[in-house]
Amino acid sequence: MRQLTDTEKQQLEGKIKKEQERQQTLRETNPDLPESFEKASAKTGFLRETVPNALRKYGMLGLILCLLAFNIHHLLKYRDFVYDEYGNLMIALMLLFNHIAYNFTKTGWKSRVMKTIAWMWVALGFVYIFSIV
Repeated sequence: MRQLTDTEKQQLEGKIKKEQERQQTLRETNPDLPESFEKASAKTGFLRETVPNALRKYGMLGLILCLLAFNIHHLLKYRDFVYDEYGNLMIALMLLFNHIAYNFTKTGWKSRVMKTIAWMWVALGFVYIFSIV
């Protein structure tokens, strides 16, 4: 990491001071604003306050896998009846691919591959769902 010159330090201090003044005037004009980003994000939802991130991530994955297993069981059990056999399975796989793409892969080529697969599956699912109507 390179060292800052004196002029760069002064410029940075000036920017920090301006930002602090801007935030102070913002707080004075809007007294309902929270003090920090953490307090603001804590107020956005019940699950964010009470359920840890790992439990949400893996709990939702468990629910999606149970839904997928139920849909596969239902498909195998009632395959001789005439109805839309694969619609529920398409939706469950859409949920699974999107959940994996956006909750388990954050950066790099794995993320790009999973997000591409997820979006391709969404497009395929919509084509399938709207083709049977």
